[in-house]
Amino acid sequence: MHVFNWTLAYACATLGTSLDFARIVLANPTPFSFVANLLLVGVAFFAVRGAVLRYAGHSFDRILIPVFLATVVCGIWFVFIDPSIFGRGATSSAGAAAMFLIGAWTIAKAARQDAIDRLLFATFALTAATLIARPIVTYVYEGPLQAEAEVAGSLWVVSFKVFAMLSWFATAILFLLRITTDVMKDLAAQSLTDPLTGILNRRGFFIVAEPVLRDVRPGLPAVLLILDIDQFKRVNDTFGHLTGDNVIQGLANLLRQASKDSGCIIGRLGGEEFVALLPATNLIAGRAFAEGLRAAFAAGSHEGVPFSHTVTVSIGVAESPGGESIDSVIERADGALYRAKREGRNRTHIASDEASPGVVPQGTATGTCRQASMAFRQSMP
Repeated sequence: MHVFNWTLAYACATLGTSLDFARIVLANPTPFSFVANLLLVGVAFFAVRGAVLRYAGHSFDRILIPVFLATVVCGIWFVFIDPSIFGRGATSSAGAAAMFLIGAWTIAKAARQDAIDRLLFATFALTAATLIARPIVTYVYEGPLQAEAEVAGSLWVVSFKVFAMLSWFATAILFLLRITTDVMKDLAAQSLTDPLTGILNRRGFFIVAEPVLRDVRPGLPAVLLILDIDQFKRVNDTFGHLTGDNVIQGLANLLRQASKDSGCIIGRLGGEEFVALLPATNLIAGRAFAEGLRAAFAAGSHEGVPFSHTVTVSIGVAESPGGESIDSVIERADGALYRAKREGRNRTHIASDEASPGVVPQGTATGTCRQASMAFRQSMP
């Protein structure tokens, strides 16, 4: 939507400039000057409205529209009721300046800013300052213009044309840079995100998780979970692929809710297989977290699946004290997952040394389990 508003701004600029040049050869240029002024104020309105939509996420129409309408009313007054070339131009400049200041303020309040944002803020602020200073300077040097014939070669018009050319050119470049950068960021995010669930895909998970795993130390280990929905093909074959997608989204929502604000990195490796990396977590806490997920998922419901049919998940858990690749940790967790599947499904299996317990059978209750179960129920429709 902000791109559309910026397009309208430059459409107004093209029409307004064309009318402004046309008045030179017209016998009665006043109506054309009035419309040209309105279109040039429209440039400010749509440029700022687009910026507000981009940086604030919503329009400030309750402020921008009254400013625009007040400028139009003043223009009508100084054209048809109390004709004044200076009054018409000064009120147009003041209205446009007010809108550009709103745009600059919105950009300044944005949470995240890059070089393009800062340059756009500076351009908006400088444009507003110039629009305010221009009537004052021209009034001091030329006084109030009395006739349309005086306008063509005046400092008023010459300064405007030079300023407008520079301002519109700079703003157009910044708008194009902002749009291009946003599109590239969206494409990059899409390339790392699973479209069905909205969480990281396999590539995205590896990119995010690898540096986290490199920072793991023996005193501050990490735990990796591999989760696989049990007998998922039967779910698809019995209830349809749409229901299968609902089940996959249900597990993704459970992971998202259970890991919220915990620093846990989650992703979908493909099909019905998911992964979660828990930084600064030991095997005991990781196992409790996994068992909480398992029990919560089994207790949940899914659209399209009858209550008489329970969908479960098996989980493999591996702890990493550091010094190994993410592929190695995933391989060990995957081996634990395979054993969980082989020993009956709907269970959590631990990849650990012989001194550690290997299997957590279904039915184990922990505080983490209850938290995950609550998070799952909140995520369900």
